[in-house]
Amino acid sequence: MTSNAFDPFALIRTMLSSRAFALADTPPDAELRALLQLGETAAAADPNLAIALSAITTPRVRALFQSTTSFRTTSGLRFTVDGGDIFAATVAAGYMPEGPDFEGFMQLVGPGSVIVDVGANFGLYALSAALYARLQGRVFAFEPAPGAFALLERNIADNALGSIVTAKQLAVAASVGRAEFYIGDDVSFSSLHRTTRLDADVTSVDVEIVTLDVALSHIASIDLLKIDVEGGEGEVLSGARELLRRSRAPIVQLEYSHKNLDDARRAAFAETMAVLASDGFRIYRRGITGAVTLPAASEPFSGNLFLAREGEGQIRLQRMLERTARHDVTPRDKGALALLQVIVAQNQALHDAEMLQRELAQVADSIVGESDTATDDPVRAMQQAWLETRKRALNAENQVSSLSAAVEGRDRLVDQNSEKIASLRNIEAKLRVRLEALELALKTANGKISASRAEFEQLRSRFKDSEQKRGAANDRSAEIRAEHDRLRARFKESEQKREQLIKVSQRLQRRCEELLRRLGENVDGTTTGETTSS
Repeated sequence: MTSNAFDPFALIRTMLSSRAFALADTPPDAELRALLQLGETAAAADPNLAIALSAITTPRVRALFQSTTSFRTTSGLRFTVDGGDIFAATVAAGYMPEGPDFEGFMQLVGPGSVIVDVGANFGLYALSAALYARLQGRVFAFEPAPGAFALLERNIADNALGSIVTAKQLAVAASVGRAEFYIGDDVSFSSLHRTTRLDADVTSVDVEIVTLDVALSHIASIDLLKIDVEGGEGEVLSGARELLRRSRAPIVQLEYSHKNLDDARRAAFAETMAVLASDGFRIYRRGITGAVTLPAASEPFSGNLFLAREGEGQIRLQRMLERTARHDVTPRDKGALALLQVIVAQNQALHDAEMLQRELAQVADSIVGESDTATDDPVRAMQQAWLETRKRALNAENQVSSLSAAVEGRDRLVDQNSEKIASLRNIEAKLRVRLEALELALKTANGKISASRAEFEQLRSRFKDSEQKRGAANDRSAEIRAEHDRLRARFKESEQKREQLIKVSQRLQRRCEELLRRLGENVDGTTTGETTSS
């Protein structure tokens, strides 16, 4: 099971990588995948050719997986799917039907996006969108078929996306209640309606029905809504009008196929679109510039339509359609299509040859059984019929030989493609090595940054201590300066007193000198008087 620990490097790789679907491992049948990819080009160039190719590829896809199978994608997701479902088996074979629409939808997802997936099946859209919506995004996935819902829950758990993806085993329509849900051998064709895509051995289960307005009443705004419910898309939109109206710039991707619509549902769909048009929503279609109308009943359209309200959503949608537009058919594609036409023609010839061989066997049995009782004319007629049938069989054998040559040419083309794929894988391996080197350098840089940050914190702590000591020293210096000022004042006062004492001392000295002088005069006078008396 995938770890719940958040890996920032994985998130960076996911955001920078291509959002197109691709298997992480080698496809189980590389030739089949090449034919499936060629079918997309054929569909754009000649829908009838694509249908003929599908008759060749579909049995091979069904033969690949007999039960549940698993695959990994280059985005890091792991899926467990029902190998008996044609859509799941095709994806597990390495080909994503309507791949540009899947890639474009994922390009519209960003961190924090809120996505709704109605008809989630095993979770390919829901889980892929969850990768790009991290860390604050949300995905709401609705799937009523019990088997598909069990796989959806398993895939959510295996990829540790339960905090982002909320799965609900509910059918979504225009009203709330319960209804019968039809499930065919191909779970991806299951529907609330008995469409022509469902086989005769369809089963049904009773399911709960909700509207998006009710189920997501707590959600203020959504960014993306994907609807694939085999003919009930209009009803889902009808029950989501308030949700779409309060959303800031919602974009809707929905399947539209005349094979899933009868006249009543087609008319109801048109009415729903008229209501949404009054709210500012317009229809867009891959390969056509500007808003369009619903495909006419006479048009053999089967694919995705897009809805966006005029303004920000419309601008984002049109930019996405331009970025993921199908490229013009290249000379190489034209050559592959020409070869495909030969293969389809020879495949039909081979089928005809098999039918002729059966007829030949029947004629031979008839000749053997009736030769004993038949007259000469009927026998000759039978022999002539046998010769004609033999001639047709020889022609068929020649056509089979031509088919073998065409297949050899196709194999050479596949080998060339395999070489190019190997070259691309080599380039991818080199890029992965460079990415790992960059990751290592980034980890080293992060280590140095952490060490520098620790050193910075130490310096910051030392600086803080120094600041505290400097503050204490300043305080002490101020105290010393104040003491110095006091001592200086006292010294000045002492100087003044000393000067006063000096002055007093000088006065005393002068008086002493005066007294001594007077004393001396008195002594001298006394001496003189005594001498005279003598």
